[in-house]
Amino acid sequence: MNDEEAKASIIAEYGAHIAALERKVGQLTMELDLVKKTPRQPIAGDSGSSSIITGPRPVLSH
Repeated sequence: MNDEEAKASIIAEYGAHIAALERKVGQLTMELDLVKKTPRQPIAGDSGSSSIITGPRPVLSH
């Protein structure tokens, strides 16, 4: 394989890789749009008193 053929082969490989990445971005974009449009179903015991960041909130007793 000469130098020109090797370069063309590499460019074709990059093009195929870019196309695969573009398809994946499109798929993930559609999935994200669907998640944003789907109403969140409450989970059993989910009273809104916890957060992924802070965890359960303490119960204050007086």
